[in-house]
Amino acid sequence: MDSIERVETATEVTSLWEDYQNGLSYQQSSGLAKNLPKFVKFYEGDQWAAPTKNTKNLPRPVVNIIKMICRNKKSAILSVPVKIIYRAEDDMADVEKFNRFADYIQKELGQEALDKKAIDDGVKKGSYFYHYYWDSEAKGKDGIKEGGLRCEIIDPLNIFFSDPTQIDEQKQEWILIASRENVKSVKAKCDNDVDQEAIVSDENDSKYGTIEQEGDKLCTVLTRYFRKNGEVYCEKATKNVVVNKPFAITPNLAEAGKVLGFEEDAPNNSLPDNHDTESLVPTSVKAYLYPIVVGNYEIRERSIYGLGEVEGLIPNQKAINFNLAMSLLNNQELAWGKYVVLPNALKGQSITNEPGQVLIDYSGSGQGIRKMSEQAIQSQPLQLIDTLTQLTRVVTGSTEVMTGETLGAGMSGAAIAQLQSQAQQPVEELKDAFWLVKEKQGKVLAQFFKLYYTEKEFTFVEEQVPTDENGVPMQGAQSEEVQMTDVFSSQDYEHTEFSVVVEATAGTKASAAGDINALDVLLAKGAISMKTYLRAYPKDALSNRSEILKCIEADEQDQIKQLTQQLQQAQAQNIELAKVVEKQKATVDQVVAVIQENNTLKSYIANMYTEASLKIREGNRQIQMGNAKIAETTKDASDMAQHIYNNMGGQANVMPQVQNGGNGQANQG
Repeated sequence: MDSIERVETATEVTSLWEDYQNGLSYQQSSGLAKNLPKFVKFYEGDQWAAPTKNTKNLPRPVVNIIKMICRNKKSAILSVPVKIIYRAEDDMADVEKFNRFADYIQKELGQEALDKKAIDDGVKKGSYFYHYYWDSEAKGKDGIKEGGLRCEIIDPLNIFFSDPTQIDEQKQEWILIASRENVKSVKAKCDNDVDQEAIVSDENDSKYGTIEQEGDKLCTVLTRYFRKNGEVYCEKATKNVVVNKPFAITPNLAEAGKVLGFEEDAPNNSLPDNHDTESLVPTSVKAYLYPIVVGNYEIRERSIYGLGEVEGLIPNQKAINFNLAMSLLNNQELAWGKYVVLPNALKGQSITNEPGQVLIDYSGSGQGIRKMSEQAIQSQPLQLIDTLTQLTRVVTGSTEVMTGETLGAGMSGAAIAQLQSQAQQPVEELKDAFWLVKEKQGKVLAQFFKLYYTEKEFTFVEEQVPTDENGVPMQGAQSEEVQMTDVFSSQDYEHTEFSVVVEATAGTKASAAGDINALDVLLAKGAISMKTYLRAYPKDALSNRSEILKCIEADEQDQIKQLTQQLQQAQAQNIELAKVVEKQKATVDQVVAVIQENNTLKSYIANMYTEASLKIREGNRQIQMGNAKIAETTKDASDMAQHIYNNMGGQANVMPQVQNGGNGQANQG
């Protein structure tokens, strides 16, 4: 594309406005400008044309099959929350901190709500477009302006591409976004050398019939992104004036101006690079990715604008509405009976169809007033409507199984999950497409993290086990979520290249039937508790899982309270028993002392008895010895006396016998 100056009726028309008009022409010729508003109307229930003279009495029922199917598809795509995970080739990089910071910023952006809005656009309009930008007016946690990353969803009719047939947005020569902004706000953000008087309000040309509030001064602002030397630049303009000259989205404006060689009065005809010859090699210090992420519900052949769910449903929706309207019209026409009346039969009477009304036949024939036979209401149109509805649900993959409606009685959870898994296979392709879009998001977010966040404080939640006074984890304690604070610095990742992976944060893409069977086996074997079983049970197979878990936790709390009361009662009883035991112990101690004293006395008595016995035995021995001596002495004396007697001639004994009444031994006690 050559650099040219566009002039129209002596008024400068910016190149951006020219590109904008070319984009509008493409959307008009491709039918997007006409069809997308129609798709939105049908989704919202505006499905009938304005009544004419011939159709003014035709009922206009709306059985919004389109909305039902679209909402089911949307919920199926978003049923599994996904998370962007960064992985680095450099083992020294703190990837965990980078992932935590990414989670923090996405929560600050409201990324989950943006994803829902994007899928809503995709289902209805076929495409959705994320536009990430740096808002210098954003405030931090303390209320001070510090700037922040922000995102908005762009309507397909408000975004234009240099080559609409190229589905890769990063290969575009330029990307242009049209938005309606307040004139006062545009003047405040324009360059210093801009003639602010040239920024004036203009007419809104929205194809959706958007009505702006009277008194609002709004103008169409065009934002165009393009590359120069591989780096992404941005410029803004209205129809008649360049609001912001080209500037690099890398936060180094002075250096970017030197690289481009812009002067103060540079006109707005600097053209972007040709994507066929320009290198898109990533650099850690410059923005090389467009801050725009394109997603398609389904790919449209050779177009960056995709196919939505509504587009193929409108003919069926019209047929259902029309058949139902004709059935209602038929019933409406037959509800009031028709009469054949002969002249002068009524004589001023009026047939009101009021219950119990009495009519007099003045014709005299008895046939002057008679009701015509009515045709029975036909059921074929209703059967046709039901058949058409069922066929529509089948071909779009929105059957009763997928939507979670009542299934056959007596079916097990595993069987239901298996049916749902099979029914949702067509939706898996739509999920995969959305996950690929999330990967592109991750790359754009990483670029902003590296460029803009030099020293950013952020918070994250971490599970920790309670510790004692010495910092040692307490045994048996449950982990608790603790809010932590850290500081992110882009300099730590300046030379780190990341790969992006999108992972499910709850549930899996695999069939839930296998998970249910495994859980049933583990529960039957007693390997897991009922609470663990319910927590691991697939969400899409058990709608009231949270309520059941709450009931179980409530029962557990009641049991804990009862056990606590029983424990307190047992502790009180233990205290009383301890007192009794203490008293009994004192008594036992006294008894033990008495027993010990008795044992001492017994020992003393035994010793005395032994000693006395020994002394008695020794005394008896001495007595025996004394008796033996006495006996010996007596015998000697007797012998000597006998001898003397014999010598004296038989005279009487001169020495009498010693008398001894016993054996001469002492009695032992």
